[in-house]
Amino acid sequence: MSGDQVTEYADKIRALMTERLRIKARSLEAQIHKSGRRLPRRVKRDASFIAKAEVLAQNPKLARMVDHAAVEKAADNVITHLLAIDPTEALKDRVLWTLGKASAVLIAVFIGAVWYAHANGMI
Repeated sequence: MSGDQVTEYADKIRALMTERLRIKARSLEAQIHKSGRRLPRRVKRDASFIAKAEVLAQNPKLARMVDHAAVEKAADNVITHLLAIDPTEALKDRVLWTLGKASAVLIAVFIGAVWYAHANGMI
């Protein structure tokens, strides 16, 4: 494996994060940072490893420090996880989660209003 292979893995992961998670950033490291809780810890760790390996692979002397077997394994883990994500399902989940939070707040406000009206003898 050469530095070009590490760059190909990083580019593929960057494209999948843009497509599947709808995260746009200038670099893979920035995309990882923006992902927040949408990626599990192990996937985020593997993606960070690939981003660091990509930086090392760009320098000819530092490229020898890259563990190519570990990069390939980490890339497979990240790519497998990202391919399993359905963008429309994730969007639907986010919308339903937001509606659920809004309805919980409205229910709490209604209960508070009924309690206030009862406590002041309006009901």
